[in-house]
Amino acid sequence: MNTNYQLRIICKKILLTGVFLLLIFASITAQDKRLNNGNSLYSEGKFEEAIQVYEDILKTGVESEVLYFNLGNAYYKTANLPRAILNYERAKLIDSDDLDVNYNLDLAYSQTIDKIEPIDKLFIKRWIQDLIDKGTSDFWSYTSIALFLIVLILSGIYLYSGNPTVKRVSFFSSVLLVVGVILSFNFASVQSNKLSNRTEAIIFEPSVTVKSSPDFSGTDLFVIHEGTKVKILETVGNWKRVQVNNGSQGWLVSQSFIAI
Repeated sequence: MNTNYQLRIICKKILLTGVFLLLIFASITAQDKRLNNGNSLYSEGKFEEAIQVYEDILKTGVESEVLYFNLGNAYYKTANLPRAILNYERAKLIDSDDLDVNYNLDLAYSQTIDKIEPIDKLFIKRWIQDLIDKGTSDFWSYTSIALFLIVLILSGIYLYSGNPTVKRVSFFSSVLLVVGVILSFNFASVQSNKLSNRTEAIIFEPSVTVKSSPDFSGTDLFVIHEGTKVKILETVGNWKRVQVNNGSQGWLVSQSFIAI
């Protein structure tokens, strides 16, 4: 009797797991169909309809580089440059090495009014950032786990090998790989923070005046236009202190931009 009861519990768990997997599969299939529908509308030149389909998919919580890239293309075709840039930037957050995303983003930025030259970073900082951007947070996480497993194997070889040369090689290899584990773990954290802490934004007003203080009575510092990217540094009420690529800073009301 007890065995039959346990078997029924196991069968119920298997059934529930199967139902859960079927629901996930059905959801993914539905999203794929909607994405294909949006792509078909785009191919037919029905850009506004395609935008609506893509935006509806995003409202369900689904995010992907392809979805943002296609949405950016649709907005670009409707001459909505700020929203095109916004979605290209969101696609780039997911995969910073995608050539098509980077090309279209550069093309869109070339058509904005503001031509702000970025501050040159130190070579080592630029090199490290480029290295981090070579992989997503998932890639660096998996790399960290894989390296850690190799460290465990090498540690076992070091402990149980009787060959001095093998022990020496396994020890120094383990030390180097531990450094790799720490670096890849930190790289994963950096990439994850980029996705969770959206500290950059795109200006959506045709033109906006950056103020010296978080109020409309502050001194006018400079004017920036739609499509310009800013970095959010601080929040005071409905105001944000922002920085543009050349290092200039000031205050803007939150309604003038949308976070990437």
